[in-house]
Order: sequence, then C-alpha cells, then structure tokens
Amino acid sequence: MPATDGLQPPLTPGERAVVKSYGGWTNTMHSFGLKAYDLDHIQEAKAIVSTMAAADQASASKGSKSK
Repeated sequence: MPATDGLQPPLTPGERAVVKSYGGWTNTMHSFGLKAYDLDHIQEAKAIVSTMAAADQASASKGSKSK
C-alpha cells in the first residue's frame, strides 16, 4: 500500500467499492491524472468517486426494479 493511500478522505461504502475497483486511493487518483498529495486534487478525486458511486447505486436500483 503506497503511503499516499493514507491521504484518502472518509468514504461511504459505495465510494470505497469504487476506489477498491481501481486498486486503492493512489491508483484511483493516478487513473484520473491527479496528484495524491495535492489537496485540490484530493477534493476533485472525492467528487469523481462520489459521482461514480451514485451512478452505480442508481443503475443497481434501476436493475432491481426491472426484475
């Protein structure tokens, strides 16, 4: 685990699942071209992850309603 994973902000379970799919916080940030030690980039990554988690939740809800 890279030391910069310790800079991960508090995450919801859905956000944690998104981060885990990228292999951790540092890998998630690198995937989006963000620097794991820059506070503005950390906030941007958190917003991206939150949006992705919300989209996953919405698609899961939509999928369960169609069954």
